[in-house]
Amino acid sequence: MFKSIGRSLTDFSTDLRDRQDWEVGTLITLDQLLNPATFAFDPVSSLLAVGTSDGTIRIFGAPGVDTSLSLSSHAAVKFLQFATNVCKLVCIDERHMLYLWDLTPHGQVKLEASMRFDRPVTCLTLSPSHTHAFIGLESGNIKTYDLLCHRASAYVIRNAWEVYEVDLIAKGMLVEPDRSSKIPVDVVVHPRNLNFVFVAYGGGVVLLDLKEQKTLRTYELFIPAGAPGGSGYTDPDLLKHRRPTVLSLSLHPTGHFFAVGHMDGSIAFWAVEDSEQPLMVRTLDEVDVHKVDGEKLEQYLPDEEGPAKRPSKLHQSREPIFKLAWSGYPNSYDARGGETSLVVLGGQFSHDPTGVNVLWLPAFNPPAPPCHVTDQSLDPFFRNAMRESLDPLNAYFYGTAGLVQDFLLTPRDSPHFGGTWNPTAILTLFESGDPIRAIEARQFPPLQFLANTQELSQSAEEPKGDSHDSLAQDLATTLQSMTVEEEPKKLYLPPSLWGGPDALVEATLFSLDRIAYETLSGASEHGPDHLLLEGGISMPDEEVANEIKYAKFEPHRIAVTRNVDLSLRFLDLSVQLLIPTPSSPFTSAFPRALLHLSIDVLGLAGLPEIAAHFPSNFSERTRIDDVQLAVESLEVALVLNGGEVLVYRMGERQGNTARHLPDKQLVSLEHVPVADGLHFKPYFLVTPEALVTAFAISNVGFASVAYANGSLSVIDMRGPSVILQTQQPTHRHSFIPRHSANPDPVSSLTWAITGVNILKRYHFADATPRIRLVAVRASGLIQIYTLVRARDGRWSISSPPSEAEGVVSPLHGGTFVFDAYTGAPCRADKAHLTVALEFKLSSNNTEEKIRSLLLVAGAKGARCLADFGEERVAKVDWGHKAGTMLRTQVVERNGSFALVVFNDKQEALVYSLPMLEYLHTLSLPTTSSMINVSLTSPPSMDSTGDLLTLVPLHDSAYTSASPAKRLRLDSFFNTRRGYHVPLVSLVERKDNTERTTPPAPAPVSLGPADWRTWLGGLVGSGNVTGDQIDALFAGPDRPVPEKPERRPESAGYTGSEAGSSKAGTTAASAERSTSGLYDRLHAAVSERGEMLGSLETSVNSLEQGSKNMLAQAKLLAAKQTAKSWMPKF
Repeated sequence: MFKSIGRSLTDFSTDLRDRQDWEVGTLITLDQLLNPATFAFDPVSSLLAVGTSDGTIRIFGAPGVDTSLSLSSHAAVKFLQFATNVCKLVCIDERHMLYLWDLTPHGQVKLEASMRFDRPVTCLTLSPSHTHAFIGLESGNIKTYDLLCHRASAYVIRNAWEVYEVDLIAKGMLVEPDRSSKIPVDVVVHPRNLNFVFVAYGGGVVLLDLKEQKTLRTYELFIPAGAPGGSGYTDPDLLKHRRPTVLSLSLHPTGHFFAVGHMDGSIAFWAVEDSEQPLMVRTLDEVDVHKVDGEKLEQYLPDEEGPAKRPSKLHQSREPIFKLAWSGYPNSYDARGGETSLVVLGGQFSHDPTGVNVLWLPAFNPPAPPCHVTDQSLDPFFRNAMRESLDPLNAYFYGTAGLVQDFLLTPRDSPHFGGTWNPTAILTLFESGDPIRAIEARQFPPLQFLANTQELSQSAEEPKGDSHDSLAQDLATTLQSMTVEEEPKKLYLPPSLWGGPDALVEATLFSLDRIAYETLSGASEHGPDHLLLEGGISMPDEEVANEIKYAKFEPHRIAVTRNVDLSLRFLDLSVQLLIPTPSSPFTSAFPRALLHLSIDVLGLAGLPEIAAHFPSNFSERTRIDDVQLAVESLEVALVLNGGEVLVYRMGERQGNTARHLPDKQLVSLEHVPVADGLHFKPYFLVTPEALVTAFAISNVGFASVAYANGSLSVIDMRGPSVILQTQQPTHRHSFIPRHSANPDPVSSLTWAITGVNILKRYHFADATPRIRLVAVRASGLIQIYTLVRARDGRWSISSPPSEAEGVVSPLHGGTFVFDAYTGAPCRADKAHLTVALEFKLSSNNTEEKIRSLLLVAGAKGARCLADFGEERVAKVDWGHKAGTMLRTQVVERNGSFALVVFNDKQEALVYSLPMLEYLHTLSLPTTSSMINVSLTSPPSMDSTGDLLTLVPLHDSAYTSASPAKRLRLDSFFNTRRGYHVPLVSLVERKDNTERTTPPAPAPVSLGPADWRTWLGGLVGSGNVTGDQIDALFAGPDRPVPEKPERRPESAGYTGSEAGSSKAGTTAASAERSTSGLYDRLHAAVSERGEMLGSLETSVNSLEQGSKNMLAQAKLLAAKQTAKSWMPKF
C-alpha cells in the first residue's frame, strides 16, 4: 500500500541525498563573560576593558568593535588599566606577571612585553601625564615600570612605612609589630602636582616627594579608648586604643584633602597640610566616631557595683571600606569646583542590602580668609571650611542583585583625577552565584543630585520677593524635585557582558523576511540608554570580502533569548550586519541587541489586578518554558511553567483602563503600562487550567493551547475570544490501546492552510484551502480541526474533528504539513490565507487527488500520511541505537526538503521526504566543554538549516536554569556564508574625531581666585611635568623612545569618502594619488614594506609583527575597496 502511493509522489529530497550536499560547520561563536574579575575604562579612546578569572581580556568600543586577548598563564586578571597617553593596556595577573599591549596596530593588538615580579603585586597605578607605572609589592617597595622602554626603571620607592616605624622606635615610642601595616594597598598620584604621591600602607598614608625622595607627611589614624570608631560601642576592644587598617584612598578634586577607608568601616578625612588630626572620621550613618562621647559611653560601661549596661544585642561588624572614589564636576565657575560626590564601597552591616553608597558633598569654595592667614600651615578658617564641605547634602544607594566586589566610574572625557572626573556612568561588579559574576551599568550621578545643585544655585541668585512669590517659588521647586526622583537608568552593555539577572538561559532562532525584519529592527541604534562607547572601528577581512556580498540575500535571523530575570531579549544574528554598506565601510555590532523589543514578565506581577492570577511566589518559582514568535503578524507568546500563557503584540500605545473579556479564561492586558521605548505591549493572558503540554500560534490571528488534563482551547486573537474549548476524547477509533482513566494530553499542535481529500473514512472531499489545526495526542491520536468563517466575519469550529492514527509520544513541534506535489510547507500565513479566501471551485480542483501530506515525528519513529491520515505514505522507526530523539525540523535547501532529527548524542539524522528514507548521520559541532554534557535542550533550528546552540556554564549537569557561557551559530550548509570576525582598529573613530590626553590640571588656591595671596601650601610647591618625572624614574641611560600616535592624519570618514582614513603615512599618500586596483595593491605592499623595516630583531617580535602587518594590509585593502564603492565627484 505504501509503495503504490509513494510511486505517485515526487521526491522532495533530490538535492540533499548526497553527503557532499551537507557541510556541517560553525558560522560564528559568541562567548559570554560570566566570570569578570576587574575592568578599566579609557575616556580618551572611549574603550572598556574587562578581565576575567580565566585569563581573558575583552576590549569593547563602538558598535562592532570587540577584540579579545588571552594571558599565556591563563591566570585570573588582578589589575587592569589603560595607559591613555601612550595607547597601551597594562595587566597584572594573579601569578604576578605583567603584560603590556600596544593598542595601535590594526587588526590585532600586539603584546609588547611581559615581566614577572618576585613578590606578590598589591597595587597598580598609572598616570595620564607620564609613561611610568607604579607597582606596589608585598615587600613594601614600590617599583616603577617604563611603558615605552618595556623595562623596570631604577627608581624604587622603599618601604616608607617601615622607615616611619623605625623612626618611632628610635624616639622611644612603642610600636606593635604588624606585618600588614607595611604592605602598600594603593598608590595615588596627586592630581594637581605630579611630584607628590600618596602611598596607602596598611598602617597609614604617606605623602612622598618624588624629586627629593623623602616623606613629607604621615597620616596615621588612632581611635582612642572609649571612642566607638567604625566598630561601634559593642566592639569588644572599645576600651583599647586602636589603629584600624587602611584599605583605600581617594583625593578631593582640589587636591587639598583626601579620604581614607579603613578595615573597621570608618572613613577618615585628612587635610594635606595637617597630619596631626583628621578633619573628620565617620561611618555611613555616624559622624566623629574618633571622639569619645561620655554620655553614650556610660550607657555601655558597667557600674561600679553592678554588671555592664551594654545592650543585649550581639556585636555586628561593618564591612571594610574596600574602595573610595571622589569625583568633581564642571558645575562651578570657581576654580576650586562645585559640589562633589564620594562613592563608597563597603561600610555596611551584613544584613543591609547589597550595593554601593554615594554621598553628595557641598562645594569647597570658602570666601576670602582673614588677613592673618599665611601659607605656612593650615589655618582653622580653612580647616572649618573643609569640614563644612564634608556634610552631605544628599545620599543615594545603588542596589545590586549580589554582593558588590568592585565598581568603576566612566569619565566623560578626562583621565585625570584617577579616572573620577565628571563621570557619566557607574559600573558595578557583583556576585551572582558561585562562580558567576556580573557587571551592571547605571547613570551617574543620580539626577536628584543635579536637581539639588540647580535649586541651590537658583535660590542664591534670585532676590527675595513678597510672600506670594516666595510661595510660588517653593511650589515650583517642590514640583521640580518630584519630577527628578526617578531612579538612575540602567545602561545596556554589549550582549557579551549580560550576566547575573541578564544572563542567557535559553534561546530560540527565527528566520525573517525583509519586511518583518525591518519592522522589528527599526529604531534599534544605540540610544541614551546604552553605555557610551565610541572608540575603534571594525571592517571586514579582505579574505571574505568577495563572499560576503552574496550573503546579503540570505534571510535575516533573530534569536529570542530567555534570561534569568524572566525577560525576553531579541538578538540580531543576521549576516548582513557584517556586510559594509555604500554609506559606511564599517561593520555593525554583532550580535546587535534589539533592546526596544524586550519583554519583562516580572513587570506584570507588580500590578495587583494581574498578580491575582499568578501564584504568590511568582518571581521565585516561575520560568519560561516556551517562546513562539509569529514572524508575520509580529506577536510573541510565552508559556510559563505554571500553565499561564502571555501574548504580546507590537503597538504604539496601551489603553488606560482594563477591558473586560467575555471568556473567563482570558484576561486583557492592554492597559498594562510598559517602559518607554518598548514596542511589544501586553495583549492578553490565558489563565491556566493545568500545565501546558503544547502551544501553537499562527500568523493569521489564531492560537491554541493544550493542557495536561487533556483539554484543548482555540483562541481567536482578534477579540480575543475562545472559539473552542474541549476536554479529552472519551472514545476513539484506534489500534493503540489506552486506559480511559489516564489523561491523553495533546503533545504537538500545528496550524496549516490546505485542502483535504478524505473519502474512504469520512466520505467527503474539501478541496477548498482552509485554516486547520492539527492536534496530536500522546497516544498517537491525530485530530484535525477546521475553522470556518461566517458571513459576518466571525470564525468558528462547528464540526467535530477528523481523526487518524499517528505515532506515540509525538515530539514537541514535530508535526509538519506540506504540499503533496511541491513539498512546500502549508503554513498558516498571510499568503496562504489570501489564496484560501479567494479560492473558487472548478472542475480542475474537484478531482479526487492527494492535496497535502502530514508528517508526524515521535520519540520512537515518524509517519508520513496523505490528506491527514487518509492513506499512509511512509514510516520509519529510529531504533534503540539512535538514542533519544529530542527535536525535529524540516530543512529546505534549493527547493529540496529533508527531515532532520536531533538525538541526545549530539547527532542529526537525515531522512528523505516524503518516503522517510535514511540518508545521513551528521555530527554536530562540539567543544571540549560539551563532550560529557547530556543536552536536555537541543539546538534551536530554523528551516534553512542554521541552528543556535547554547553551551551551559555547568558542564556536569545541564539544566534549563544554567546560564550560557557561549552561543554558537552552526549550519548544515556552511559554504560561502559570510560570517567572519572583522578587523578592528582601536585608535580610530568612526566620526573621524581625534581626542588627545588633556594637560594635567593646575594647582588651585585654598582661597578665591581674586584673593591677593595664593594659598596652596604643599600642593602648589615643587610641581613638575610628566617628562621630568619620566627622566627622574628612567635615569640618564634611558633611550629616547617615541610615543605612539593615537591615530594618523586622515581625510575623514564622510558620506562621499567612506573609508578614506588610512593606517599610516604611506597609506595616506597612496589614497591621495591612486584609485585603481593596481595602485591599491601597490599601496598595501608599500605600507607592508615600511612596517617590516621597523620590526624588532627578536624571533618572537618578528613573528608577532608579521601577523600585525598582514592584518594591517587587509584593513587597508578593505578601506580602499570600500571607497571604490562610492561614486567619484
